[in-house]
Amino acid sequence: MGVDLLRLGISGLLTSQQQLGTTGHNIANVNTEGFSRQRIIQQTTLPTNAGNSYVGTGTRVAQIERVFDEFRYNEMVFNQTLNSGADVTAQKLQRLDETMSLIGPGISKSLNDLFSAVNSLVDTPGDIGLRNVMLSKADTLSKNMETVHRALNAEYESVNEDLESSAAMVTEIAQQLAALNRDIVKASAGGGNPNDLLDKRDSLVNDLSKFTAVSSVATPDGALNVYIASGQTLVTGTTYFEVKTTNGNPDPRQNKLVIVSPSGSENSLQGDTVGGSMGAIMKYRDGILTDTMNKVGQTAITVADAFNTVQSQGFDLNGLQGQNLFTDINELEATQRRFIAASNNAGNLQGAVEIADINQLGSDDYRMTFQGGSYTLTNLTTGNAQVLTPDNPAAAVGSREYTVNGFTFKETSGVPANGDDFLIQPVRLGATNLDVNLTQAEQIATSSIVEVYASGDNVNTATLEITKVNDITAAGFPGAGSALSLEVYEAPAGTFNYQVKDRAGVAQPLFDSSGAPLGTSSTYTAGSVEFSVAGMSFKLNGQAAGQSINAPEVYEISFAFGEGNNKNMLAMASLTDMKMANQGRSTMNDLYEESVTSVGSAAATSRIEASAANTLYAQAESRMSSTSGVNLDEEASNLLRFQHAYSASARVISVANEIFQTLLQAAR
Repeated sequence: MGVDLLRLGISGLLTSQQQLGTTGHNIANVNTEGFSRQRIIQQTTLPTNAGNSYVGTGTRVAQIERVFDEFRYNEMVFNQTLNSGADVTAQKLQRLDETMSLIGPGISKSLNDLFSAVNSLVDTPGDIGLRNVMLSKADTLSKNMETVHRALNAEYESVNEDLESSAAMVTEIAQQLAALNRDIVKASAGGGNPNDLLDKRDSLVNDLSKFTAVSSVATPDGALNVYIASGQTLVTGTTYFEVKTTNGNPDPRQNKLVIVSPSGSENSLQGDTVGGSMGAIMKYRDGILTDTMNKVGQTAITVADAFNTVQSQGFDLNGLQGQNLFTDINELEATQRRFIAASNNAGNLQGAVEIADINQLGSDDYRMTFQGGSYTLTNLTTGNAQVLTPDNPAAAVGSREYTVNGFTFKETSGVPANGDDFLIQPVRLGATNLDVNLTQAEQIATSSIVEVYASGDNVNTATLEITKVNDITAAGFPGAGSALSLEVYEAPAGTFNYQVKDRAGVAQPLFDSSGAPLGTSSTYTAGSVEFSVAGMSFKLNGQAAGQSINAPEVYEISFAFGEGNNKNMLAMASLTDMKMANQGRSTMNDLYEESVTSVGSAAATSRIEASAANTLYAQAESRMSSTSGVNLDEEASNLLRFQHAYSASARVISVANEIFQTLLQAAR
C-alpha cells in the first residue's frame, strides 16, 4: 500500500508541476502577438483490480492543447481582409485628395486668369502689352496642367510600387507557411500538438489576410493548404507558389498580379477578387486615380480645342487667319499615343485616335477586340459594348476609320487578326499636350474675318449666323471691297427659297451641312436651315418672309478684318460660360471641378467605410481574444490552485515515506 501511495503522490506531483509550467508559459506570453492560451488535459491512469473493486493509480497529462475557436479565428481573418482593404483605400484617397486640394486649384485659377486677360483684350484688341499678358496666362495654365498630371502620374507609379512590394510580402509569407507545414507535420507525427508552431502559422495566415482574401483547409497530417483571391492555391503542404507583378497588356503601365507555380506556369489574379490591401490598391489605381487623370486630360483637350477653334475663326494683327493658341489636339504623336495594341496580338495593326467632337467626348478608356471582321468596343467604366461600323466601309481592312463617342479610330498600317486586343485612351495624356503654340503677341486673332449685316429693308426677325469659317481661300470668299449677299424668297407660301450671290449677281454653289451639293439655289420649310457656301458655314434661323411672296430678305456677308475689331475676342470670352463638354452639361471649369469634387467625395466615403471596417475587425479580434487570449487574473488563480495541488501531492509522498519507514522499523 505504501508503494501505491507513493505512485499516487508522484503522479499528482508531476502533473501539478506540468500545470504550473503551462500556466507560467501562458503568463510569459501574455504580450506575444498571436499566442493562444494553453491548458492541460488531465486524465486518471488505469486502475488496478483489487478483488471485487478497482483501486486508482493516480493521474497523467493526456495532452497540452490550445484554447482555440476556429470559427472566431476565421471571422477575424475575414474582417482583417476587409479592414486592411478599407484602410488602404482611405489612405490612398486621402493623399489624392490632398494632392488635388494643394496643387489642383492652380488650374482653376490659371483658367480664370486666362479669361480675365481675354476680357481685357475685348476692350483694347490692338494692345500688344495685353496680348503678351494673355500668352503668359495661357503658358501658366499649360504648366499647371502639366504639374497636376505629373503629380497624378507619380502617384500611379507609387501605387504600382506598393503592389509590387505587397506581392513580394505575400510570397515571403507563403514560403514561411510552407516551412511551418513541414515542421508541424514532423512534430505531429508522434501524436503531439506543436501548439506554438500552430500559433505562428495562424498568425502568418492572419498577416496574409491583410494583403488578400484568404481561405484555408487543414489536412489529416497537420499541414494547412492556403488559398487566396478567388481560390487560387498559394500553399499546398510544403509547396508554395510565388505572387508577383508583371507589365499589363495592352497597357504596360497597368501592372497586374500573377501567381506562379513551382513549374513556372502563371495565372492572373483579377483585381476585383484579390481583396485586402492589394485588391484595394488595384481598385484605387484602376478606378478613381485613372478617372482623375482622365478628367484632367479631358479638361486640357477641351480647353485646347475650344481656344484653337475660336482662333481659327479670326484674323490676327498681321491680317492672317488665326493659328492654334495651344498645340493641336490631333497632332500626330498625340493621336498615336491614344492607341495601344496588345503585345501578344497575332496581327500587326497600328492605329491612331483623333478627337472628333469634344462635346461627345467622355473621360473613359476603351478596350477594343477584333473578331470576325468587326471591332467590338467596350467602355471600361460602364462595361457597355458595341460593334463598330466603319465611316468608309468601301475601304480595305487596315485603312478604315470609325467615329464613336466623340473620337475617330483610324487604322494606319498593318491588319488585325481574330482575337487581337487594343486599348484606346482618348484623353489620358491630354494634359501633357497643352503647350502654347503661338510665339508672338500679334498672332492672337481678335478680329472676325467676315460679318453678316441684315438689310434695313428686311421686315422679318430671321437672322443669319456664321457658324464656321472653313476655308478663306475658297472661291467666292469675301475679301476687302467685295461681299456676298444672301437672298431669301417665300415662294410659294411657307416654302423659302434661298441663294447667295456675289457683287456681280452670280449665284454661288451651295452645300448642305454634310457637304453634299445643293446647286445654286435651295429651299427650306422648317424654322432654320444650315448650309455652307464659299468656304463658310451658316445657320439661317427663322422664316425670312418678305412683305410679298417674291420680296426677298437680304443679308450681306462682308469682309470685316480690322485692328479695332474685337468680335472674335468676344467669341473667345464667351467660352467661359459655354457648356461645351459632356453633351452640353459642362463648361471647361466644370470638367475640372467635377474631378476635384469626385475625389473629395470618394475620400469622405472611404473614411466612413474604413471606420466601420475597423470597428468590425476590433470586435472580431476582441471575441477571439476573449477565447484564446491570456487573462492574468485567471492565470494567477491557477498558479495558486496548482501550487496547492503540488504541495498536497508532495505531502502524499511524504506520508508514503513515513509509512514505509514505520514498516521497516517494525520489521527490525
